Amino acid sequence: MSLGKFLFALLGILIISCSGVKLSQKIEISEGDWLMAGGTPEQKNVSYYELTPPLIKMWERDIEAGVSYSGIAVSDAVVFVNSLAGEMVCIDVSTGGKIGSLGFLGKDASSTPVLIGDNVIVTYAGDDKFSVTAYNITEGERIWRKNFGYIQTSPVYKDGSIYFGTLKGYLNKVGSDSGNVKWKYPVNEPIHSTCAISGNKILFGTDRGSFCCVNSVDGAELWKIKFNAPVFSTPLASGEMIYFGSDDSNYYAVNVNDGSIKWNKNFKTKIIGGSTLFDSSTVIFGGVDGVFYALDIFSGAVKWSFKTKGTITSSPMTSGKYVYCTSFDSYVYCLEGSTGSVIWKYEMGNKSRTTPIVWKDYLFVAADLSIYCFTNRKIEVVK
Repeated sequence: MSLGKFLFALLGILIISCSGVKLSQKIEISEGDWLMAGGTPEQKNVSYYELTPPLIKMWERDIEAGVSYSGIAVSDAVVFVNSLAGEMVCIDVSTGGKIGSLGFLGKDASSTPVLIGDNVIVTYAGDDKFSVTAYNITEGERIWRKNFGYIQTSPVYKDGSIYFGTLKGYLNKVGSDSGNVKWKYPVNEPIHSTCAISGNKILFGTDRGSFCCVNSVDGAELWKIKFNAPVFSTPLASGEMIYFGSDDSNYYAVNVNDGSIKWNKNFKTKIIGGSTLFDSSTVIFGGVDGVFYALDIFSGAVKWSFKTKGTITSSPMTSGKYVYCTSFDSYVYCLEGSTGSVIWKYEMGNKSRTTPIVWKDYLFVAADLSIYCFTNRKIEVVK
């Protein structure tokens, strides 16, 4: 659907106070839509589109609450944003106008929504009765709602199931259509690391330094590594390897088949965010020291580094030959992926802890309470 047609369709949207949203027509999911954290189950943070700078600000929307390191999904000209106040806000791409919101998501939705057709699934914390909700945005109805204890990881979808870790220390596999538990793996350590999926292997870290690999079929533990510091970082799966950072200041490359460490490199800074895969041979990530690092995936050798003036908790995103990234220094940057050179940047006025998302000709970024939309199209800017 074109943005113009969608704008007219929005005239038929019904906003239901703060308890839900109903669209006048179905969401048409297309190739290249950003449907979950990391974009794919492997958590590669690679956009289907190449967005070439320079960009201009198209609109800015105040959602009255901050956004965590991961919180934005996009499909069919609608932006879905989870907030730290327990609300999912739907925004029209073409105007920045608020379509509606789901406002019953506990006190903290520090996760990315999963979009499955007309259904959206959200995990959250702060509600003692429920922590996962599936909602049909065409019918404006809740499909199911379950309690797994507080959740501060994003659900990852694959083959009819969602996977997520909880603060109670369980990794869960749940049917996306019913919310029924297929299995749960007890690691007995709080989980803030959103999982990555490599084939039939589910991989994630824990707050007490474990890094686990679980069979997706039955939840059986395949292997586990124990580190001396928490692993909050979302891992990235590529081929037979998994890449992630740790609070012990190391960045690791681990074989997914047996848990053997191929290489690790110490950067003398905690690594909280996830990574992006650039040109199939480079992993790029940021540290709490405010530096983005690009490493050769085969050896761990540093290809380049780029220093910002603020802490980094987000994951960078690859968009063709460019890498988009954010920092607590309030800037969103576009770097040349092969060299780390700054191609374009924009100061947003507030610190950004959130992974930027590129969808078609648009860049979406969260900074404190505001969502920004940038584009390279020659259009009339919405003020």
